[in-house]
Amino acid sequence: MKPTAEELRELGENSTNVANAWAGADNYLSRGLKAWTLQTIGRDRQIAVRAAVAACDLVVVQYNRDDEGLPARTYVDDMFAAVKRWLSAPTKDHAEAVRSSLDVTRSAHAWQRERDVMSFWILEAVDHASLAVWSGERASYIVPMDYATCAARSVACVLHAMKDGGVDEVAAIDVIVAAVRGVVG
Repeated sequence: MKPTAEELRELGENSTNVANAWAGADNYLSRGLKAWTLQTIGRDRQIAVRAAVAACDLVVVQYNRDDEGLPARTYVDDMFAAVKRWLSAPTKDHAEAVRSSLDVTRSAHAWQRERDVMSFWILEAVDHASLAVWSGERASYIVPMDYATCAARSVACVLHAMKDGGVDEVAAIDVIVAAVRGVVG
């Protein structure tokens, strides 16, 4: 299925509940894209991470540290490279390298800002892609998200980034859906 923006909105409206609420999916379109991504990637961690990486590839080059409070570009580049290294060789050492690269000291997330900033959403997308590498098969009290949810959140963050960057909603959905479907097969 290649969903339209309206179909994703409908899916988002029908899949919304307290158990899967997330501040980064503050509207039906984002919620629907997250739900569609979860359904599409299934239960394979490598496919989930590949989907997140394919979506991130659409925006990561536009990361701009000049936006207030963002880490240096090297943080995003190094994290993204570590995720790609894990994809090429999914070893425990590579997963640990991704995990140890994540900056957990950040004081605010993209959805906690007064205004949307494209680069904050790119940072969130890459961070969620990294979480997909090493988070659990299921949510737990230690890691509250499973890898598939992390990957789906990464994809939803890419949608935010693209829209903040001025990409038309329909065009953004088309390229994101194509990127995710391209890795699923």
